[in-house]
Amino acid sequence: MMTIQIENSNQLRWQTDFERLLAPIRQQIEPLNWLITDLRYHFIDDKEPQEIPAWDIEWGTERQFALVLGKELWESVANRDIQVVWGVFCGMIGEVPSIPDNELPYADGNKQMWTEPESFQLANSQIEIICWDSALTWIKFQNENLGAQFLLLFPEGKILLNPDATV
Repeated sequence: MMTIQIENSNQLRWQTDFERLLAPIRQQIEPLNWLITDLRYHFIDDKEPQEIPAWDIEWGTERQFALVLGKELWESVANRDIQVVWGVFCGMIGEVPSIPDNELPYADGNKQMWTEPESFQLANSQIEIICWDSALTWIKFQNENLGAQFLLLFPEGKILLNPDATV
């Protein structure tokens, strides 16, 4: 497992520039099924539409998450200027399991992010992308080799370890 923090990257036009962030791992993203939670995003471009219906989360209703195919996730951000302010994107192989609302992944107010940065919010996630208040992005890889390849493309990325981890 590997958790990488991206903050103030010269390769991104703004923090959580999803198109540029996901492009290097597009081949790994497309085969996965994605659970999206705790989402706040906006468009920086003027192109229409100014929404992504597949990402819509209806706050205060039964639907506190979105399920998106990997190819659809990529197509949603390709050639668009989208900033994800808050959000957790969990990419899984196969069907996304049913998850009670009180166990859905979240970024805002999640203390575990800081005390156990290597931990995945969902055990069967292959990749997790956590966008935190437009300030930083964490990308977690179950496959360390994939994480290492990502770091070659984003060398300013910082590997995060649990505070009690031994190197």
